Formats: sequence, structure tokens, C-alpha cells
Amino acid sequence: MKQYYLLGLLLFCSIAWLKAQDSTETIAPDRPGFGDAVSIVPLKNLQVETGFWYEEDKTTTVTTRGIGLNSTLLRYGLGEKVELRFDYNLWQNRTSFSAEPNDAEQVETGFFPIRFGMKANLIENKAWIPTVTFIGMLGLPQIATDVFQPAYLSPDLQLSFANPINNWLTICYNLGTSWDGDNPNPETYYALSTEFSFSPKIGAYLQGHGSSQRGRSPGTGFSNTHQIFTEAGLMYYPKANIQIDLSGGIRVSEYDGDWSSYNTNRKYSFATLGLSWRFPR
Repeated sequence: MKQYYLLGLLLFCSIAWLKAQDSTETIAPDRPGFGDAVSIVPLKNLQVETGFWYEEDKTTTVTTRGIGLNSTLLRYGLGEKVELRFDYNLWQNRTSFSAEPNDAEQVETGFFPIRFGMKANLIENKAWIPTVTFIGMLGLPQIATDVFQPAYLSPDLQLSFANPINNWLTICYNLGTSWDGDNPNPETYYALSTEFSFSPKIGAYLQGHGSSQRGRSPGTGFSNTHQIFTEAGLMYYPKANIQIDLSGGIRVSEYDGDWSSYNTNRKYSFATLGLSWRFPR
């Protein structure tokens, strides 16, 4: 039960002393979507981005269901171009095997490493030059549930770009690299998305993203895994400082080796529901 007490404490500390107020500037969270936005939280504002996640990764013999019971990112505007970040993820894995009865399902629940970091604006948009921000996060293995605890620190470094085309369309793209704390080889990832603003209350996005990582294989000594995903979502803004989002996606391809072995036996999909709220100073 320790993880649930910690979750309650984190939520209480983040919102108990705040009063929600409206703001004329529309909120621009880093959710939904795989890539993060280029926006910086305004000076001395706290922004809470929280949500629920469900995913299913299925093969012919094993089905793994991942449930993000609560995933929360806290962002605080430290300056005009810099914000501080803190996030945690309370996760549950449910694994079942086709050769076993349903009651043989394995369940693991706990926190992934809690992460701290920052986000900084590097370049402002001008004509064809995009807005560019840098995001750096560091996961601490000491602050994680044993079942999800890696051996080492897990850094994540990302560059986010955005080119506004007009007042209703923006092109966003991301490049990053991360370490999971166990594999010494980093995962490199990318994302490309189009964001639409249909009205001050309704928005949407379409995105493709992928990743590549070198791992270890018992047979050959190493393997390369490449994955490509597609997703889409809707955003609703009841007030300028509140966003409600709904999104989902699938894995469209997965290759093992040097793009020589296409894995057709695995099917992956996910759906997420979230709430973002900015509390002005």
C-alpha cells in the first residue's frame, strides 16, 4: 500500500494550497501525444498534467496489459524561458499466457523511477525558423518500486520544434535519446505531428513517431529493435487554463535486426485520457 499513500501525498501537495483561476492565455500542455510541446509554463505558474493510460501488447502466446493508474507531470515557471519539471508514473502490468488459465495472470504494480528535470527555450520562431526548446529529465532508481527499479540512473534528453503555419495549423517535431537504466545502449526516438485548432474550445492532432534501440540477444549477442507508431487525439478547453484530452494509437510496424525481420506476431494499441490545469500565481 506504500505506493498509494505516496500517490495521495503527491497529489495533495500539488493542489491543496492552490486556487484555480482563469487566464487569458490558452494552456499548451505536453500531453497528449508522444512528443512534448515547445511551450514554457509562465513565470511563477504551476501546471499539473495528469492522466490515465491503457495499453495492450499481444502475441500468439502472451498478452501484456499495461495500466497507467496515474501519470502526473508537474511544471513550474522558474523564468520567462525556463521551467522546472517533476513527474511520476504509477503503473500496473498484467501478463497472461495462452497456455494457462485466466486465473494464472501475473500482476505487478508500483512506481517507475520518479524524475526531475527542466525545460528551456532556445530559439524563438521567426519566419521559417522554428521555436526550439530543450528538455532534460533524470530518473532516480532509488525512488521506485522494486519491481520497476532499474540498476542505474535513467536520463532523457530531447529537442522539441514547432513551426506555426497559420492560426489553426502548427507542425511539431521532436528528436530525443533516453536510457532506461538497465540497457547501456540508448533508445533514440522521433516524432512528427500536425496540430489543429478548430476553435478556442476544440483542438486535435495527428502524429507519427518511432524509436530504435540496440539490445542484447542470447543467440547473436545483440539485436536492433525499430518500432513505428501512429496516433491521434482531441483536446477540449472548458477554460483557457484547463485542457481535457482523449487520444489513442497503434504500432504500425516493428523490425528486429538490421531492418531484416518484420515481426508480424505482435499487436500493440493504447488509449489515454487526461486533464491539464494551470494555476496562475
